[in-house]
Amino acid sequence: MKIHAILVLALVAITQPVVHAAPAPPNRGEWEAALAARQQRAELLRDEIKALDAGIERRIDSIAEALRAIGDSKDSRTKVARMKEQTIDALSRNIGYFQSRRATLLEELRRPTWQLTADQMREGIAFFDARIEKRIAQILAVQKSLPTHKDYERYKVTGSTWVGPTYAVNEDHRQNQRVTAVTDSQRKRVVEGLQKSISRIEQQNRTLKARGAPAAGEIAKNDALLAERRQQLASALSATGTPTREVGLNEALDLDKALQTALAELRKDFTTLFARYSAYLQALSAVNSTRKALDAVKTKSS
Repeated sequence: MKIHAILVLALVAITQPVVHAAPAPPNRGEWEAALAARQQRAELLRDEIKALDAGIERRIDSIAEALRAIGDSKDSRTKVARMKEQTIDALSRNIGYFQSRRATLLEELRRPTWQLTADQMREGIAFFDARIEKRIAQILAVQKSLPTHKDYERYKVTGSTWVGPTYAVNEDHRQNQRVTAVTDSQRKRVVEGLQKSISRIEQQNRTLKARGAPAAGEIAKNDALLAERRQQLASALSATGTPTREVGLNEALDLDKALQTALAELRKDFTTLFARYSAYLQALSAVNSTRKALDAVKTKSS
C-alpha cells in the first residue's frame, strides 16, 4: 500500500458514516470478481490522490522558495515580511492539522477499530511524520530569510549651518525597525512552536517508559527527533539570516496578489483532495472487507 494512499486514513476517518457491506456474492468466483473491481476503484482513487497531492506539494515548495529569495526595500516597507508571516502561519496551521491526524492514527494502532493492518497504520504515521518535518523545514527556511537587526545610526547628517551640522531621521534605521518587528514576532512564535514540540516528544518518551512495554525503537526514534528539534531551535534563535534580493513596492504588490491567488487555489485543491480521500476510504474499506470474506470462502471450500 503506497504511503499516499494511507494518508486518507487519519484525515477523514472520524467524520465518515458507517459503510455497510454490499450483499455477499453467492460464490467464490463472484467474490473474486468483486474484489478485483473494488481493488481497481481503490487504485484509481489512490493514483488520483497521489497526483493531486504531489501538485499541491510542488506549489507549496515553490511559494516557500520564492519567498526565501526576496526581501523588503524602503519602498515596499514591510510588504514582503508580511507575506512571509502569512506563509509561516499557514504552514504552522498545517503542522497542527497533521499532528492531530497522526495522533488519531496512533491511537487507532493501539486500540484498533478499523479493518486495517498494523503495517498500513504505521505507514500512515510515517507519512505524517515526514510531512510534519517538511513543514518545519519550510518554516525555518522562510523565517531565516526575514531581516536581522542592523546597527544603523538613528539620525544622519544632512548638511551644516553656521551653528553646526543638521540632522534627519535615518530611513535605513527606520526601515530596519519596521521589518525586524515582524522578524522578532515570527522568531518568537517559531521558537515557541519548537519548544512545545520538544516538550511533547519528551512527554511521549516518559509515557512509553512508564508503560513498561517494549518500545525501545520508538524511544530511540524520539531521542533522534529531540536532537533534531534542539538543533532547529538553535537555528531559529540564531541571528544569521539568508541573503535576499530587495524588491520595490510595485513588485511586492504583484507578488502579494500572486500569493493570495496561489493560497486560494491551494485551499480549493485541498478540499478536492479530502473529498477524494473520503471516497478512497470507503473503497479501501470495501477492498479489505471483500478480501477477508473471500479468504473465509477459500478456507471453507478447501
